[in-house]
Amino acid sequence: MLDFKILEKIPNKSGVYIFKKGEEFIYIGKAKELKKRLTSHFKAKDGKSKLIVEEADDLQVILLDNEKEALILEANMIYKYKPKYNAMLKDTQVYPYIRISNDEIPYLEIVRNRKGDGEFYGPFTNVYFTRQLFEVLRKVYKFRTCKRDITKLKKTCMDYHLGLCSGVCINEESPEDYKKKINEVKNVLKGQFSAVISFIKLKMEQHARLLDFENAAKYRDILLNFNKVMESQGVVLPESVNIDLVVGKHKTFLVFKIRSGYLISKLVYEYDGHIVDFIELFYTQNTLDIPEKIIVEKENKELKNIAKILGIKVSQAKEDVEMQLLNKAIDNLNYEIGLILTNKSILKQMKELLGLMKLPNRIEGIDISHLAGKNTVASLVVFENGEIKKEEYRRYKLGDILDDFESIRIVVKKRYTKHNVPDLLFIDGGIGQVNAAYQSLKEIGKEKECDVIGLAKEEETIVTLHGEIRLAFDHPVLRLLVKIRDETHRVANEFTRNLSTKKSLRSILDEIKWIGPKRKKTLLERYTSIEEILSVSRSEIEQLIGKKAAESLLNELSYRRNL
Repeated sequence: MLDFKILEKIPNKSGVYIFKKGEEFIYIGKAKELKKRLTSHFKAKDGKSKLIVEEADDLQVILLDNEKEALILEANMIYKYKPKYNAMLKDTQVYPYIRISNDEIPYLEIVRNRKGDGEFYGPFTNVYFTRQLFEVLRKVYKFRTCKRDITKLKKTCMDYHLGLCSGVCINEESPEDYKKKINEVKNVLKGQFSAVISFIKLKMEQHARLLDFENAAKYRDILLNFNKVMESQGVVLPESVNIDLVVGKHKTFLVFKIRSGYLISKLVYEYDGHIVDFIELFYTQNTLDIPEKIIVEKENKELKNIAKILGIKVSQAKEDVEMQLLNKAIDNLNYEIGLILTNKSILKQMKELLGLMKLPNRIEGIDISHLAGKNTVASLVVFENGEIKKEEYRRYKLGDILDDFESIRIVVKKRYTKHNVPDLLFIDGGIGQVNAAYQSLKEIGKEKECDVIGLAKEEETIVTLHGEIRLAFDHPVLRLLVKIRDETHRVANEFTRNLSTKKSLRSILDEIKWIGPKRKKTLLERYTSIEEILSVSRSEIEQLIGKKAAESLLNELSYRRNL
């Protein structure tokens, strides 16, 4: 426990303070007057402040020039160190970002978190929208996505030949021009979508004036695709505005991000704090995408003060459009709260009915699939708080194994030797499969860290290590387990089919004239089936493997499809 005397040398200036226990950061805070704020912690007779002071064995302060610097440093340190006594923003799902690397010639990629260096733009609502937007921007600005050391590259890659990269790595474009384009991309990702529309229209008109109608048509298609992607988000305003709407209750907050009149993100977070604290934390962690205005249900003095420090305008809805958007945000918030409360109730019932060690907030499900012992694979699906988390799914190739029990033992050991076990491990199968998973956990010393259950298909009987449990077919706990089982089954079977199809394509390519090892490798890296190759344009295939080889390939595949 810290002694009150430690405060004697602390000045009454702006800064950040850090309570530590050994090397662990247990609480990080900020204050306009450090000494005054820390004194309130030490004088607390109960609550979190009392616990922090009793547990900490060290106190450090960082003096700063003003409250805004303290605000930003506090938020960044909380995000980095995740102290146990600080309230954290908890995503209800994993939101994607677009990352621009800090290389001399930057590359772009879609990521699931803000780890590492570089600049992160987002978060966006879902991976599908982010990928669609990313691909449109890639066709327009032709930025690099490869992570290779460009100083060692001597020839162009496939993306260059497909018109998806400018070839800056081999001096087809100057580094200066490339960096200008990256700055334009940054502006677009900050919400200036009108800039990309103007750029596409300019290119389209330039090619049309030169009577280059083929390329003019390409840019027309890109523009149509871009509008389609943006309009798919559901809200399009008549004016090109950049605003956020933030609403919250019952420890749940929702953010609508509207950029250039388009709704690009609906973000939902669980956070144990007030809306003032939420806005402070959210916008200090996402400084690259600050809106012109934030609309809230009610203004207050504290909210205005934080907004002033952050340099953001905050107000209540005043115009009809703003009121409509705010009501839409509130409706969405109520819906999300309903889902969260329903899922929590089901998980609580599951814990009690199945006698689980802990609340199964994270469930991982495993299934095995093969074709008569060939192409044996395992799927691993993830459910968190009762909801699917597709971005965390994993697929494992296991070779040619006919024994399902052995397959389960292999994949469980492979997965949990390197990763933490979930709250509950679900296996598609009966007691034999459950025992196989449990034995593998026991071999790696993790059998006491999570429960293992299965679901026998015939009677939809829940199988545990201690016996069987039967529930009514419409019981919410059983319905959730069936949903997990069906998802593991779907993913495993789909993976098996894809592997089989790719093997079939590989053997067909071996028989086609003009397709040697290099061309075969190029085709297999890009396509997974005959149907996929036949669905793209002839010019795309010709760019990859040449005209003669493309003609030979397409003729043979068309013939085989028509047999």
